[in-house]
Amino acid sequence: MSHDDSFMPEGGTAAASSPKRAGALSNLPGGPALLGAVALLLVLGVVAAVALGGKDETANASRCVRESVNLTTAPAMEPLVAQAVKAVESDVPCVDVEVTAGTVKDVVAIMNDPDGTMPDLWIPDSPTWKGQLTAAGWTGSPITEVIAQTPVGLVSGPAADAPGSWVDALDGGRLAMADPSADGASALALLAPYAEMKATGTSPDEIKQMTVPVAQSYSERSVSGEDNATDLASISATSTQLVPATEQAYLAARRGNDQLSIVAPGTGVPMLKYPIIAVSRGSIDVLGSGGDVSGRVGRALSHWFDSGEGQQALAEAEFRTADGAPLAGGVGMGQAKVLSTVAAKTTDEVLRNWRVTSVPSSILAVVDLSASMKESIGNVSRIQLAANASKVALDALPGHARLGLWGFSKNRGGQGQSWEEYAPMLRLDANAGGGKTQKEALLADATAMPSRVRGGTGVFDTVLAAYKHAQETWDPAYLNSVVVFTDGASDDTSALSIDGLVSQLTNLRDPSKPVRVIVIGISEDADTPELAQIAQATGGQNFLVTNPDDILGVLASALLNR
Repeated sequence: MSHDDSFMPEGGTAAASSPKRAGALSNLPGGPALLGAVALLLVLGVVAAVALGGKDETANASRCVRESVNLTTAPAMEPLVAQAVKAVESDVPCVDVEVTAGTVKDVVAIMNDPDGTMPDLWIPDSPTWKGQLTAAGWTGSPITEVIAQTPVGLVSGPAADAPGSWVDALDGGRLAMADPSADGASALALLAPYAEMKATGTSPDEIKQMTVPVAQSYSERSVSGEDNATDLASISATSTQLVPATEQAYLAARRGNDQLSIVAPGTGVPMLKYPIIAVSRGSIDVLGSGGDVSGRVGRALSHWFDSGEGQQALAEAEFRTADGAPLAGGVGMGQAKVLSTVAAKTTDEVLRNWRVTSVPSSILAVVDLSASMKESIGNVSRIQLAANASKVALDALPGHARLGLWGFSKNRGGQGQSWEEYAPMLRLDANAGGGKTQKEALLADATAMPSRVRGGTGVFDTVLAAYKHAQETWDPAYLNSVVVFTDGASDDTSALSIDGLVSQLTNLRDPSKPVRVIVIGISEDADTPELAQIAQATGGQNFLVTNPDDILGVLASALLNR
């Protein structure tokens, strides 16, 4: 039938939208009603399709496997990072970003905690992050090198004068350092003298020497229980201290303390930059084609900080953007010259030197007083060599260092005991009795050492007793060590065996209360595997002196190698 032919289009598909077909339908009996019914069915079909599609999308969203990303940010950046995370959540569906605040030191503590959870993403506040991460066996790959930055100057009272250089500030006795492991501004204050060396003509060795008094002043405050972090809000109008601080921190503190001023040394200022780092145990390439969720989150955050919204947020928080342009309105440090970045190797070495000089030593010195110590090494007796080294060490160590002294040889302590205590563990500036400080008493003991030589060696049982004593007198504010001066292996047949000693030292070793045994062997006779085993069992070191001229260098390495 012709009507049937006009109803079914070619291919058997209804084409109600065609005016010709619609007209044909209207000519059928009841055509207008039929046309309306068909139209209604089509509309309902579209609505149903949309509804079903929406249900599918909702179902897919509910079925997604949610992933978590842990992000640790520098405390100063936490509000901005929280804002950025909220803004980019829609770009990374099915991901929960947990934000915590922490310094580089906080993250390092997590690295050393077997139960700690390392961040997947990290926004550190110090250039020391890379060396510390690598040293702990972790990898950090920058997703972006800088999302924000702020220059570091020196904050003081209103009358503060700008030093000519960072070397002048370091050597002037007014620099008040916080812990550079935790505070990025203090870390850059230590690095700045190296960045300006061409301008000042100062050598690395000279800078190291200038750093020692600052580090020891820091450590003395630490030992006394004082907080080394300086509260900028508490700086008074008469203050002459120079406190390393970022421009952003200074501006924030000045709103509550209008006595503050910030100065830039004449050579320029270092810039504290905030990167986004992807953290992993293995090697990763986030900048490449990797599609890991941490990388996607990190890149989304980076894009937000580059956006107009992110740039405005940085400006409102008084951070400089990635281009380093000065803050608007001439606030802060303005157009101060920016120093170049020092090499990563220098950064790691400077931080290590700080640790060496700022953490005070607690040393139980254990000196071999057996008869063989009368023999000569070069033109001096072995015992005189040990005594001379002890005197030099006493002169070099600061007053808040702790030292005790034992001597050992067979039956020295009575009842078969091989050791005798000559000075208990005390600070060098403590009162040792008899009108003497501990340092004065120890210098007298060092002078008397040659007159106390007698008997066999008896080193093994002495080392065990000394190690136990060091653990009993352990102090968390110090680097605790037992330093043994000896000229050879034990010849005391009744003493503990080397296997028994190593076994006991291994069992006694407590990671929460570390004590190192450092063995300084004097003469070729001390080149024995037994002495090396003693040091290794406690995480210590073994040194050998065969030339009298080497003793001071060996002693420095033994005490400072941490």
